[in-house]
Amino acid sequence: MSEHISVPDETSSGGIIVRRVDQSGAICCRVERGGALTVLLITNRQTGGWAIPKTSPERREKAWRCAQRVALEAAGVSGRVRKKPLCSYTDLSDPDGPLTVSLHLLRLESESGHPADYAQRQKIWISPAEAALLVDEPELQALFRSFDTCNPLMSQDRQKPRRLPGRHPAHDGPVSLARLG
Repeated sequence: MSEHISVPDETSSGGIIVRRVDQSGAICCRVERGGALTVLLITNRQTGGWAIPKTSPERREKAWRCAQRVALEAAGVSGRVRKKPLCSYTDLSDPDGPLTVSLHLLRLESESGHPADYAQRQKIWISPAEAALLVDEPELQALFRSFDTCNPLMSQDRQKPRRLPGRHPAHDGPVSLARLG
């Protein structure tokens, strides 16, 4: 069952539109020693590519609860979840058609060594700039690039949901991925 969320309409005069949520995803963040923000990526079980934890909500499950659940089940992380979506994006990879994915910010509080499906996935904590280079979805790339100018944890409960602009963001310069090797 899908939930409906309100997001600003960037194509008209800034009014509010309501979108059906097909899936919920968790943007898992933590602050490292020294204050650097890192985000969590996990591998997709089918493709092996890097992604965020996301899944379809269960019957009558709120989108933010779904994001919290999938972060724990797929990545073994739990924390404070922002109830209002950070943003939404359109996932075009589903063979049944485009899906609207509601993204919820999760600030890490604890991490278990082994999530439920740890044998089928890898996970990494990396900078948002590095995450932008690894994920395939252009709208997620833009979101991660925006973290360089605006730390989402600073205003976690005050931001309004927004629709990610554009499908083809400009490519930033190279970023070292040496830590991944």
